[in-house]
Amino acid sequence: MGERAMDLICALLKSLSSSAIVTLDQLKNGFYRVFEEMPEISIDVPHAYTMLEKFALKCEKEGFIPNDVLKNLPSRGRKRFVSEGDGGRVKDDVY
Repeated sequence: MGERAMDLICALLKSLSSSAIVTLDQLKNGFYRVFEEMPEISIDVPHAYTMLEKFALKCEKEGFIPNDVLKNLPSRGRKRFVSEGDGGRVKDDVY
């Protein structure tokens, strides 16, 4: 998602919110649904977490998303390349 697309979507959501077409609860629920689906979304869109964070911060800055939504913003978990407890060694696939 480019910067212009982000600005336009943010402006649309702000307009819908200010005209009471979409309530604050509906906006929050929409964000929370996206938050729940982020692991699946990030499979197809590798930078999805970064883009979501940038978009949510922009929406909060515009004043129509409360700070409590940002507190629930998911972050990408750390990648594990070796199993825990193996001393940092890479496991061989020798049978």
